Amino acid sequence: MSCTSTKSDSKRSYASQGVPPGLLSWLSAQFGRPAGALGHLAGWLMARNDCDDQWIIAVLEVEAQDRVLDVGCGPGITVALAAERAVAGLAAGVDHSAAMLHQAARRNRAAIMANRVDLRLGTAQRLPYPDAHFTKVCAVHTIHFWSAVETGLSELHRVLAPGGRVVLALRMYRPEAGRFDPSRYGFTEAQIAAMTATLGAVGLRGVATQRRNFDRETITAVVAYR
Repeated sequence: MSCTSTKSDSKRSYASQGVPPGLLSWLSAQFGRPAGALGHLAGWLMARNDCDDQWIIAVLEVEAQDRVLDVGCGPGITVALAAERAVAGLAAGVDHSAAMLHQAARRNRAAIMANRVDLRLGTAQRLPYPDAHFTKVCAVHTIHFWSAVETGLSELHRVLAPGGRVVLALRMYRPEAGRFDPSRYGFTEAQIAAMTATLGAVGLRGVATQRRNFDRETITAVVAYR
């Protein structure tokens, strides 16, 4: 499938290059917790390009029997891609925006009716699933919105089955990016290093990174295992 392209203290430690100033900050907040008409627009913009989502699913190595969780699922793009591969398993998504869950539910309606997709309201800091419930977990461009990163990573560890894999997608900082470009507010090498250290601190192992360029942005996939 070709990609479409019509596309606490711990939080301060891992924050990307700040947030856009003034009005841009208010608009940026719609991507963190979309609501209302602007929230629906934010969801539409997120769904315009799924190249990075497809790459993350490939890095996760989703197989037919897997139970996959996308933390901060937004409009459900990554969930839908996971469901295409986990045909005998489950693709689940958690988001703290009711507007995003509505879009995700519409996008995954058939798979939900077939009990192959499960969507729930929740946060990274308190995932609404039992221990060791998933074989694969991902978070795509959402970690900088978490209110407590280390707590969220501990939750990923909790819901992951022994031997399971975690992949975090982080947009890298590009100093030449314009004010409206998300790469202007991406992660630095030092912040990626801090993230990998924290994954180890919460009990995940084998932490490694992969990197890929997409048009005008660079994405780092941080991979770890339980």
